[in-house]
Amino acid sequence: MRIVFLIKLLLSPLAYAETCRVLIDGTGCSTRQQAIERIFEKLPEVEGVTILPRRDAPKNNQRYFVIETAGEAPSKERLVEALGRRAKFYIILSVEPLPHE
Repeated sequence: MRIVFLIKLLLSPLAYAETCRVLIDGTGCSTRQQAIERIFEKLPEVEGVTILPRRDAPKNNQRYFVIETAGEAPSKERLVEALGRRAKFYIILSVEPLPHE
């Protein structure tokens, strides 16, 4: 019985993990992209951030970021808050949930 409880306890965070794709405008160079990546990685619920290649984004100055979380995915408002004063330069255009793999 204890083993079943321990397995459920260890796997429970995985059941609530979410992944979302965020489209951001104003991310032309790699330095800006890495700055956004570092900001998002500081959020306590974020487990990892991946910058998708430019070819996936609709315009040259836009980039997709994939955010993996240990719990609920952050909302657009939460991400804007995390950007702080940089939010006037980096415009979050969309936050889309991605299906679990």
